[in-house]
Amino acid sequence: MTKLIKSKDKNRINHTYHSEGPPIVLVHGFAASHFDWVYLKPELVQHGYQVLSPDLIGHGSNEPSIQTIGLSFEDIFDHFSGWLNAQEFHQGMTLIGHSLGGMVSLNYAAQYPSLVRNLILINPYYSKKQLNRFLRYVSGNPGPYQKVLQVAPKWLIHAILAMDIRGYVHYEDRTRKQKAEDVTRAAPEIVYIPGSIPNFSAQLNKINSQTCVIWGTKDATLNPKSFPELVERLPNATSLPINGTGHQPHLAKYEQLNRIVVDFLADQETM
Repeated sequence: MTKLIKSKDKNRINHTYHSEGPPIVLVHGFAASHFDWVYLKPELVQHGYQVLSPDLIGHGSNEPSIQTIGLSFEDIFDHFSGWLNAQEFHQGMTLIGHSLGGMVSLNYAAQYPSLVRNLILINPYYSKKQLNRFLRYVSGNPGPYQKVLQVAPKWLIHAILAMDIRGYVHYEDRTRKQKAEDVTRAAPEIVYIPGSIPNFSAQLNKINSQTCVIWGTKDATLNPKSFPELVERLPNATSLPINGTGHQPHLAKYEQLNRIVVDFLADQETM
């Protein structure tokens, strides 16, 4: 069964729901939507998992934020955790988070350790120090970029996504179009989220979930060196780099990523 579930309750989150089985929750990154999992979702369903993929507040099919001072990470996490706690799963879940979704997943696993059996983090954002110099500047000065997001046409964003100067991004055309769609329908207030990320370093040792960190070795958004450093600080984590790809291996090299995810989950089921 596949359906998009919408809610007018401001404390709920629009999400898709697929099949039955052990629960997996997919958490997308900044300026994205549940479409980011278009390649991974069917693979997981085929292997017998129940898959839920929410659109975070201010993203995708959710209503834009009515706040004028910008969305914070706390806003995102409070809405997400409230929605997820209401699901009342009867067995430990797996959280799979990309970038900002990785930070959301890490926070949830730290606050609700008994509910999260496995964590799969794809190029996770967990510290402002990971950002490149330009994005670090933007995170500290989000106002002008909020205005840019308000007026940027979809065709321009699609053209930018099609430019692959370094040869690390290999999106299918439908993926580029959807990414452009996601950016243009996101609430402009999301530009305030990266700068509101808390210092999470002291919380990492609280995460006992079996964790797999998957990352593109050519990530130009987050420093690739930060991912092995994260693995070293998590009690039960493994590192699996994907060579020759950047910040979104789940879209650019999805066949390889899908195999890693399915194999990791299969290994955990035998433990």
